[in-house]
Amino acid sequence: MTYGAAALAIAAAAVTAASAQPPTFKSGVSLVRLDVSVTHNRQPVRGLTARDFKILDRGVAQRVESVTLGDELPVSVMMALDISGSVDGVRLNHLIEAGRGLVNALRPADRAALVTFSSEVRVPVPLTSERPPILSALGDLKGRGATAVRDAVWAALNLRPDDDTRSMVLVFTDGLDTASWLSASQLVTGAQRLGVVIHAIALGGGGPVTFVRGERQPPLLEALTDAAGGRQWSATSSRDLRELFTRAIDEMRARYLVTFYPRGTPGAGWHELKVDASGRGEVRTRAGYFVD
Repeated sequence: MTYGAAALAIAAAAVTAASAQPPTFKSGVSLVRLDVSVTHNRQPVRGLTARDFKILDRGVAQRVESVTLGDELPVSVMMALDISGSVDGVRLNHLIEAGRGLVNALRPADRAALVTFSSEVRVPVPLTSERPPILSALGDLKGRGATAVRDAVWAALNLRPDDDTRSMVLVFTDGLDTASWLSASQLVTGAQRLGVVIHAIALGGGGPVTFVRGERQPPLLEALTDAAGGRQWSATSSRDLRELFTRAIDEMRARYLVTFYPRGTPGAGWHELKVDASGRGEVRTRAGYFVD
């Protein structure tokens, strides 16, 4: 399956339209689900309960309904892998090994999908519980062309399942975006609305820092992972990729699924969230959610 220029143009329009018309979400009725990472000295903090979490929704304290350790729940992983020309050769071999390592680390109830990108975005394997198709597709990868990171992440986000499994996008790239239709702001906005955890692995850094009206603008991967409550890792060598891919899936399993029903926070638009774990460690989760 290939995401062509027309499809990405439609996707860009859809993201822009969504900014004006957020998806249906009734405050005080719909359950908000948060994938929450709590770490201390880079190690996951275990044994937390609902009493340990404090949530502010637009500054209003909320009652936590449930807390479940992610290790008990199946995961759907959408891999978005850079196979541009700069990845060819030894880097590509290491990337294939890393992808295979992640697939082999999946559990029977887990699912995975493969998205590849260079000058164009392809979906060799949609979301599946079958391992052989993904392992086979990884072996067929070849490096060529430019880099369409933003379009690939958007394609991966839209492969998320419509069920209660926990979804994550794992994106790898070794360079800056040179071929996407979607803008960075469109992608970040879309990621905020979909609520999927995004982990990113950058080989050689995550891109340049820019300034607008004197304010620091983060590189794309940093902005994405911050908005989606994920993490970014930097690889100094492609030999690091297998370890980092495994670390990403382990990090996802160590997260908590925290739920609450919004109360006392009427109003459409963006609901900023603040989540604390009683000072037990560093908390990472998505920045908020939208209400229509």
